[in-house]
Amino acid sequence: MSREKQPADGKVPGWQAEIYQELRLLAVVLAVVILLFHFFAQLIVVVGDSMYPTLHNGDLMIAWRFQYTPEAGDIVVVHKETPTIQQTIVKRVIATGGQTVELDYEENAVYVDGVRLEEDYINLEETDPMLPVGDVTSIDVPEDCLFVMGDNRNHSTDSRFTYDLGLVEEGYVVGEAVCVFFPFQHLQWLDS
Repeated sequence: MSREKQPADGKVPGWQAEIYQELRLLAVVLAVVILLFHFFAQLIVVVGDSMYPTLHNGDLMIAWRFQYTPEAGDIVVVHKETPTIQQTIVKRVIATGGQTVELDYEENAVYVDGVRLEEDYINLEETDPMLPVGDVTSIDVPEDCLFVMGDNRNHSTDSRFTYDLGLVEEGYVVGEAVCVFFPFQHLQWLDS
């Protein structure tokens, strides 16, 4: 067995030291990324078209988990399994605990505490952006619960369907969607 001889001064040759430094840096970066995504954030793939045009099927985004409290207008990631929903879903918070939601399908309007929401984010490509669906037209949201809807109202199972998703308890919220980073043509920060 032949062993490479160490230089007389005991130092590691330059290329070996450089590789060692690169591997140390890679290990530190990898550890930071693992800790970040274990405790603070989560990668989520959007499934379906319920949040179109804001989000697209297959978008890869980051959800912030650490010390997050949902607010109206936020895009949230929810993990609440129901008979028809078996995966993590993405919806927009319309109202939080203590608020009243009213849906006016004739006017295509959503009211929270009597004030009509300005919803420039919904899908307006269809003739009627909000067909009468579900079994809710008015509801008082209990404390620690959320009323959520998709931006693509005619293609979204959301809090309008009490027999399926219904109101979402805050404990089911994984985090707030903060940005889409893939595919690159959909790259965006998600504002509430």
